[in-house]
Amino acid sequence: MLHRGIKFIYTAVLAFSAVVSFLFVRGLDEDWVLDHSAVVWVLDSDDSTSGSQVAGDLASFAADHKISVAREVPDLKDPDGRRHLYLASGIPDSDAASWLDEGYPAFGRDYRTEVHPLAEVGQRDPRGFYYVFGPPEAADALVAEFARLGLQASVQHPLSLAELAPYYADGTLALALGVVALAAVTMTGASVLLNAKTYGVLRLQGRSFAEILLRDLRQLAAFGASAAGAVAAGVLALLGLYNGLAWIGLFASVTAVIAGLLVLLMLATHAAVLALTFKTDVLPALKGELPARAASVSAYLVRVPALLLALSIATSVVAAGQDILSRQESRDVYAKVGETSAIRLNGSLGEDDTKVMEERVGRWLRQSDAAGKLIVAGRRELRDIAPRSGLPQGEILIVNETFLAQQPFVDPAGRRYTPAPQDGKGPDAHAVRVLVPESLGRHASVIAAEIPGTLSPAQPERIRPDQVQTLTAKSGQRVFGYSSGDQAHTAARNIKEDRSLVSDPVLVVVPNGSRFLTDNAYTSFATQGGVVFPDPSHIQAGIEANKLQDEVIAIRPVGQNAALQMRDALNDFRLHVFNLAVAVAVLVITGIGVCIVYSRKNAQAIFVKHISGWRFAASHRSVLAVEGVLAVLLAGWVPFDVWQQNQELKEYTALGIPAPSEPAQITALDLGLTAGLVAFEAGAVLLALMVFHRRIVKEGATEG
Repeated sequence: MLHRGIKFIYTAVLAFSAVVSFLFVRGLDEDWVLDHSAVVWVLDSDDSTSGSQVAGDLASFAADHKISVAREVPDLKDPDGRRHLYLASGIPDSDAASWLDEGYPAFGRDYRTEVHPLAEVGQRDPRGFYYVFGPPEAADALVAEFARLGLQASVQHPLSLAELAPYYADGTLALALGVVALAAVTMTGASVLLNAKTYGVLRLQGRSFAEILLRDLRQLAAFGASAAGAVAAGVLALLGLYNGLAWIGLFASVTAVIAGLLVLLMLATHAAVLALTFKTDVLPALKGELPARAASVSAYLVRVPALLLALSIATSVVAAGQDILSRQESRDVYAKVGETSAIRLNGSLGEDDTKVMEERVGRWLRQSDAAGKLIVAGRRELRDIAPRSGLPQGEILIVNETFLAQQPFVDPAGRRYTPAPQDGKGPDAHAVRVLVPESLGRHASVIAAEIPGTLSPAQPERIRPDQVQTLTAKSGQRVFGYSSGDQAHTAARNIKEDRSLVSDPVLVVVPNGSRFLTDNAYTSFATQGGVVFPDPSHIQAGIEANKLQDEVIAIRPVGQNAALQMRDALNDFRLHVFNLAVAVAVLVITGIGVCIVYSRKNAQAIFVKHISGWRFAASHRSVLAVEGVLAVLLAGWVPFDVWQQNQELKEYTALGIPAPSEPAQITALDLGLTAGLVAFEAGAVLLALMVFHRRIVKEGATEG
């Protein structure tokens, strides 16, 4: 009979494959319209063809080539929860054509796709994303058709393995898959080893390795069929309630691929460990003895990476937990700003058109700023404004006077800084005020000197030194930045964290609508979520009045965006916790496996040492010594990693290049995590060893 551990891990792998497939397909459905063969991205236009003319031509093109073509447009008021698909189909009975009448079959519940006839797209700018539903070569023909219409386009295949692999390779789902694969190998190997006595009996009956392996495979096939049926029935019932079995074919295919890869890995492990049991003679095998050296080496080949992986995942769990706590802390602040909204700009523009957009949108934003309708909260890294000056890590907020009216910021005496008079008569009316925390006082002159270049990189001379007024702010203040700061900082720091509440920032206060900020700066801040409107109706009115429908494609309430990021952060945290639980399970299994191999090989010697009065530690010094070395290596891993990171930073300094980050430090949290994992893995081994020791002593005493 198969060991129950093998039955458990095969069932768990099938269930896990379904869960990963669900998360994967749901993510794809939110990012892209499913079932397409290619995406054509129209980047530029010579303006020789209008949007309605392009729509009419595409309808004819779809009919001539017997394909379906659809234009994706985000919803203006709910871009994170809804998109519009304008579709033309040359195949009336195709799945894509049925969406016009029956609606798009969304896989998840959090994102809606509304389908309209392509003719309803109207005079919208033709640049953007177009889906092709048909043969892949039709995408090249569509690019040629766009070129004939004066549009520059390129073909992408976002659902292909070549484009999906790099996107998901470093993600949490890929890590979960790797951790479960490690657990599957460990559990399979341990279960085969625990079945050593059964295999010894079969060998005594004259069975060969191939015959025993085929016997196991037949039993696995029978059990696997019933387990797969049970899992499939449960999954179908849940998906039927969740989405009416939408995209069940795609879901089943992804599940089969994931499960197939894991099952093949487990079968290979099964065969390898079974071959390992054949290295023991038949009579010792009947007693459950194992090839100690090979089995122990195999266990530690899994155990050592699992320890380092568990430490890395534990760090990620803590970081994700801290991120959630910071997002919860800022949630009340987002609630207070109500419907305050940012804008999303069109990214499907060529270089020349982007410059035109920056001028048009920037001019509108400047006018709105002068009228007091918006809040500017642009972000910069403090060290980036003067990389070679030794400025510490920190953040600059480039804000307008309206920001000061909404967010309290005080001087060292506790007096609040207020907006400068808008009539131009006050002493600060035409000055850029730089509010520097006391803690950065010794850097104030350097910061002030860099402000002209920070506000106007192309023309710093437009801001005279006497137009920059440096003032002191109280240290320890936290200021709401109206966004999480991820768009401004994630690429530079290679991290994902909530920075809605900024600690001890340098505030650069620019008069509303001032020429100190260029049109390009307004647009740049807007792309980062750094320009927000307390009343979103002003956005809608500005778009219509300035005819910016092609440039401003979405209105995003900052609170809604924060809620979506919180949801994603919670999902990541749950996956990290799952990964940690699996990694810890691998540690426990490998630790127990080491003890099983050791105790079965040395059972007689252990009993003799016990009745001779040997202490527990002396009786098992070999395995305890190896585990002690492993614990020391694990305890030293974090200090070594920190030292290595700091050595890399010193290389930047030696070359005269500013280091990309502050020197890493060992925190109490790092020490606590390391100590906890060391204690857990050592404790698990010690406990297992004590259990097996007592069993050996008890069995020996009974036989005596």
